[in-house]
Amino acid sequence: MPTPVATIANMTATGDVVVGPGGITSIVKGLPVACMGDAVAGPMCVGVITMTTAVNKICKGRPMANLGSVVTGVNPALGFPVATALAVCPNVNIIV
Repeated sequence: MPTPVATIANMTATGDVVVGPGGITSIVKGLPVACMGDAVAGPMCVGVITMTTAVNKICKGRPMANLGSVVTGVNPALGFPVATALAVCPNVNIIV
């Protein structure tokens, strides 16, 4: 099933933001697409995008992230491991 592509500045389910660097050569709604390995920062999780279902869509040599991609990191205040998902993708471009 196709899912929306994630971009820089999209949010996770815990309110953290994808900060990049992204695939700067692929632009969606004026923002670079998010890829596996891109950094995520916020009050609940500081980490990277570690898993996506769009493994056959490549940008800058990395699979593109999409709605539901997994973010793994650490809670900056308490130091415990956190796993969350990309949840807010306000664009309507679909990965097929």
